[in-house]
Amino acid sequence: MIQLKLSKQGMREGVALNLPATPAEVSEACAWFDRLGIPQNEVKIVGASSPVRTLDKYIVSHGDLHRTGDLDKLNILAEQLEQMDKRQQDILGGAVDSECISSLDDVLEILSHLDRYVILPNIVTNEELGRFLVDTGYKDFPEETHPYLNYAAIGMEYYTNNGGAYGPGGYVRRKADPELEVQVQKPLITIHLYSAKLSQARAEPYRLALPALDEEMDQAAQALGVDKLSDASIVKMEIGDETLKDLIPMECVSVTEANHLAMTIEELRQWDELYQKYLAVLSVEQPETMTKALYLSVELDDYEFMPEDDYEYGQAVLRRHGATDELLDRLLGYLNMEGLGRDARADDGVRKTEYGDLRRCSEPFPDITQQIELGGM
Repeated sequence: MIQLKLSKQGMREGVALNLPATPAEVSEACAWFDRLGIPQNEVKIVGASSPVRTLDKYIVSHGDLHRTGDLDKLNILAEQLEQMDKRQQDILGGAVDSECISSLDDVLEILSHLDRYVILPNIVTNEELGRFLVDTGYKDFPEETHPYLNYAAIGMEYYTNNGGAYGPGGYVRRKADPELEVQVQKPLITIHLYSAKLSQARAEPYRLALPALDEEMDQAAQALGVDKLSDASIVKMEIGDETLKDLIPMECVSVTEANHLAMTIEELRQWDELYQKYLAVLSVEQPETMTKALYLSVELDDYEFMPEDDYEYGQAVLRRHGATDELLDRLLGYLNMEGLGRDARADDGVRKTEYGDLRRCSEPFPDITQQIELGGM
């Protein structure tokens, strides 16, 4: 619902009008001003309150109930807001501030194309954005430098290069062109829950789609008749993404853990390189539990993609040890770079995946041939 405050500019008193509203309801609200001798064309929208607080200023600055079509547009906006979940409202809240808004039509255009935007939930400052970029490995810095990094500057650099806005629910930006592909409609994870209350009613298990907001988790607990979801039984779990279905173990410790994993994966999906790295890590590490899969999702800076070409791999190894481009040029012709790369690849325990060649930084992956030999003994 949207509530408007109607008044004359400079006048303290006013009338509240709830949207959506009919023309008759608008006339009834304006009748109060008629009794004061104030012409209706002087009655303006001087305030607005909606579930998306960043939207309110645009309603006030661009909405005019006396302009043909504006009431219809405001009603559409109010009706759409009532049907949106909190995540969609959070995206809208950041999207309107990230774009140039000159009319209600601009707001409705954004509203009808929310799939063009992505949100990083709960990130509302440059510093928080910078920490996210470093913690997830999107910005790669040696771990020993992390306590000394200027996270606000890192976040500001990304913000400047990619645009967007910090809305009430997080950082919102437009998707890059490759990200504008059709999104998977199935929930990332669906958990089927059962409880004594449902058993008494002979009802089907309660289906909870993840990631879920706190409000949705509370609604699920209420429907199941339990104080917390850990008191309900998990009878089935489904993963909607076909790629992840073969990589994420179905053993679920708790609804909270599954939701945390779903939220983390949803965030990683907004950064293609990070998501591809996570898929590669899962395919190599093959976690046996969801707890391990969740742990790997927040340890991505311990992994890196390496060049497939031996010559480029040799150069990457030398750069890892501090070699500059000038030094690499001087070594050209005097060093068997391919041989160095080939040997270093073996020493690093690099694994080939369909997503790229992956190296674990903390310690090499075990040698596959040795594992096979030990397994066959």
